[in-house]
Amino acid sequence: MKYSRIALFSVSLYLLLIALSTIATKIVGFDEMTQSTSYIYTQYVLGFVASLIVSLYLGYRQTVSPYKQAFLVAAVYWLINLSVGALLYILLEITIEPLIYFIPVLLHVIAVLLGTLLGIQLRSKKIKQNKKLLSRT
Repeated sequence: MKYSRIALFSVSLYLLLIALSTIATKIVGFDEMTQSTSYIYTQYVLGFVASLIVSLYLGYRQTVSPYKQAFLVAAVYWLINLSVGALLYILLEITIEPLIYFIPVLLHVIAVLLGTLLGIQLRSKKIKQNKKLLSRT
């Protein structure tokens, strides 16, 4: 297991979600962002889908301990996310409610479990397909 790969995927996931959040904020508008429930649900869905895709890829590519690697990526991602939140609180005095992290964390755990499982199943299906093709020749 390469820790540089875990860091790369964690930082990439964090930056991807920041980019998606910025685009969604530009579309909805900054003033409407805090009052729009559709914006909040869109953020949840975007985070879930991005985490699912990263976990699916890791489950597909990682042959040894795919769940361990996927959870390490998720843990480093949340460490980055919480660290940035703490820095915003300390430096800019932007208050962040701890409860606001509950639903995204729950969705992220579900995405990691589901994505890794789907990635492993895709990999095993591909291996079975390749074995069938080799046995026919």
